[in-house]
Amino acid sequence: MILLACATRHECLSAVNQPAASSPTPRFEPMRIRGRDFLPCLVGIGPVAAAMSVGAVLERHPDVTGILNLGICGSFDIARTPLGSTCVASAEIWPEYGVRHFTAAEEEVFGHQMFADLNLDPVNRLDLDPLAQAAAMGMTLHHTWFTGPSLTVAGVSGDPKRAEQLRERHDGLTENMEGFSLALAAKRKGIPFLEIRTVSNPVGARDKRLWNFRLAVNALQNILPVLTGDSP
Repeated sequence: MILLACATRHECLSAVNQPAASSPTPRFEPMRIRGRDFLPCLVGIGPVAAAMSVGAVLERHPDVTGILNLGICGSFDIARTPLGSTCVASAEIWPEYGVRHFTAAEEEVFGHQMFADLNLDPVNRLDLDPLAQAAAMGMTLHHTWFTGPSLTVAGVSGDPKRAEQLRERHDGLTENMEGFSLALAAKRKGIPFLEIRTVSNPVGARDKRLWNFRLAVNALQNILPVLTGDSP
């Protein structure tokens, strides 16, 4: 069974193509799509909520064989990955796990592993292989989807300068708030992980006229049909 992890109700409803108006208080039950069993799960917003939620779900459901994270994200380069576009994470990076200085240019990676039994190099990065991970879960990626590193943050980038610092330091494609936690949980359990998100806003822009959350959330409904072979 594949865990379908989404941060919010609206993201999950769109991901499973279920209209929000028809389900004011939805219960996300296991579902079967083209021979694959999925367990939709709301993990909450942010790395702490996601970590707590996925840990509890994996304990209750030891039969989970993979984690698929669908949701929205910010784009570090709106010209390359415009609003509504679909992005696949090739790596998950947690830039906030480090030694912080007043001057951002002096930031450095923390020297301690998060877990004694799990060695990461560097300690705040998980390199992913989306094609292999999708294949391991019996799914196929679309050739038009963008691929690149995704940065997980507890505090979203609030200005263009911070966004540019993160993009340059980590070659980031997108910014999100849950991916690293979910990828780390999959890594520890030894199961495949795949993260696919749709762009809702430029990273670092707080002008809501530049955002389009509705477009991004609606675009989520196109992902599962492609992954499972229901769509060309």
